[in-house]
Amino acid sequence: MRAGHDARRFGAAIRLVARSPGRYLREVARLPLEQQAAARIASLPPVELADLTGDVHEVTVQLARRDTRHTWSLGAAEQLSLQVLIRTRGCRTAFEIGTFNGGTTRLLAEALPEDGHVWTLDLPAAAFDTTQGPAGFSGSQVGAAYRDSPAAHKITQLLGDSLQYDFGPYGQSADIVLVDGGHEYEHGVADTLTALRLVRGGGIILWDDFEPYWHGLVNGICDAMDDRRLGRLAGTALAVYRADPSDGASGG
Repeated sequence: MRAGHDARRFGAAIRLVARSPGRYLREVARLPLEQQAAARIASLPPVELADLTGDVHEVTVQLARRDTRHTWSLGAAEQLSLQVLIRTRGCRTAFEIGTFNGGTTRLLAEALPEDGHVWTLDLPAAAFDTTQGPAGFSGSQVGAAYRDSPAAHKITQLLGDSLQYDFGPYGQSADIVLVDGGHEYEHGVADTLTALRLVRGGGIILWDDFEPYWHGLVNGICDAMDDRRLGRLAGTALAVYRADPSDGASGG
């Protein structure tokens, strides 16, 4: 089995060299960076969902509607984990960095209680279109998936670049923070430091796409977290941090 797998990989590499030598060289250059990121991820303690929920035996969750799904959307395990955390931990407020089509925003709002609230940030349409390239999606569609939700009144859409946005009014406002914005190193650092300022004492921060492929993001998150208790949520692509209940402003 292993020999056959290696042979297929070798054959795929040969075809890639012949078809696109530049892309092949870029992929080769990525390998040590991905290996470094994989080692950093593996060094973190795994956190089971039950470690965060306590003794809960039943909770209602749902998958995002098919028409809100995109290849850039949150995966099924991540969607379900997010809702379980909100409902079992009694979250009332959420902050999302990276709205995209609003499918996850919708899940957040619908999982929160009636008096709950979600703040979600993404780029203005023109800036989105000049910097992002998801297939079949444009900046004018940011947040489209939550607009017909019965929980849409719980959502405040913010527009701006997370590297420059003034998050001051939202300090310590969120019981749960989801970071799913830019995937470069600078975004990993800046968005992590922002999340630490946004989360309330005792709250939860989650980072999506915490995987070796996104080595810049992984390294940025790990560097910004320094010696804080960062973990990886078992069975998902999420990194997780529980803010100390006694924390005031957590970020630096």
